[in-house]
Amino acid sequence: MAKDSTTHDSLRRDIEKGLFAPVYLFHGEESFLADEATKMIIEKSLTEEERGFNLDIVYGSETTVREVVSHASSYPMVSERRVVVVRGIEKLSLQEKEKELLTNYLENPSPTTILVLIASSVDMRKKPFTSVKKNGLVMECKPMYENQIIGWIGKRVREQGRVIDNDAVSLLAEYLNPSLREIQNELDKLYIFIGDRSSITAEDVAAVVGVSKDFNVFALQKAIGKQDLARSMEILQHMIEFGESPTMIIVMLTRYFLALMKISDLQAAGKSTQEQAREAGVHPFFLREYHEALGYFGDIKTQDAIRGLVIADERLKTSSSDSLEVMQLFLVELLTKRSVA
Repeated sequence: MAKDSTTHDSLRRDIEKGLFAPVYLFHGEESFLADEATKMIIEKSLTEEERGFNLDIVYGSETTVREVVSHASSYPMVSERRVVVVRGIEKLSLQEKEKELLTNYLENPSPTTILVLIASSVDMRKKPFTSVKKNGLVMECKPMYENQIIGWIGKRVREQGRVIDNDAVSLLAEYLNPSLREIQNELDKLYIFIGDRSSITAEDVAAVVGVSKDFNVFALQKAIGKQDLARSMEILQHMIEFGESPTMIIVMLTRYFLALMKISDLQAAGKSTQEQAREAGVHPFFLREYHEALGYFGDIKTQDAIRGLVIADERLKTSSSDSLEVMQLFLVELLTKRSVA
C-alpha cells in the first residue's frame, strides 16, 4: 500500500474499506487534516475497549526514538493490531544512532502495528522519512487556498448530514480565516444553533458568526457590481460604524475586482463557465453576478477600480482623513465618473 503521497479523500476511502498502511506520515501546517486523519485511523482500527491496551499517543518533545520503536514493536493485546501515534515527530532527537534505529523500523515495520507520525514540517528527501514513502503512506497537510474554501465548506456540511445555501457559504468563507479548524468550530456552533433543521441559511451564519447578512463585504460587492451607489454607501457606512476594518474592506474589494479581470480574460480566451469559476476562484452559483458586473464595468473601469483602491489604501495610511470619507470618496469616483485615475 506504499505511496509517495495521498489525499485526505483517498485516505478516507481506504480506511473505510479497512485498508491500513503499517506507517503513516502526516506533515504540513494544516494540523486539522492530520488530526482528522489520525482520529479516523484510531476509530476504524480499534474498538473503544481495545484502545485501553493497544493505543499509545506520545509527543516528540517528551519521548525518544527507542521508546517509539519499542511501542511500535510490541504485540497487540486481545486485538488484531495496535496503534502508535507520535505527535511532533520533528522534535524527536535524531542523532545518527536514533536515525538509524527509526529507519530500520520503518524499512521493516511490524505488520500488527499502525504507526502514525505527525509533523509540522519535515525534509522528505532525507532518512528516516524517505523510508515512509517506501513502506507506508504520506499525506501533506497543506493550508487550502482561499478559492478552495467555499467548495470545502459545502462538501463538509454535506458529509455531516446537513445542507447550506450559497449565501451562507460565502459569508462563512469571507468572515473566517482560511483555517479548517476554525471553520469546523463555527459549523459545530451552527449545528447546535439550527437544532433539528437540516439547512443552514445566511441568517443563521449572521447570528452565529456575528456578521450582518445585509451589511457585509459580500453585500457591498453585489451593490457595487450593480453600480448601485446609494445601496453601496449605505452598506459601507453601516460596516465601518459597526467596526469593520477599512483595510479589510479594501483587500476584499481588490480581490473582487481582480476576479472580474480574471473572468474577463477567461471569457476572451473562450473558457467555459465551469473553467472560469474554477480558475477565478468564484463559486459557480455567483458567476452570473460577476458576468453582470463586467457588463457594467468592462475592462477599463475594472482596472480603474483597482487603481482607486490603491489610492484609497494610501490615503488611509498616509493622511488624517476620516476612513469613512476615504471609502465614500472611492465609491463616488468609481460609480459616478468614467475613470478613477
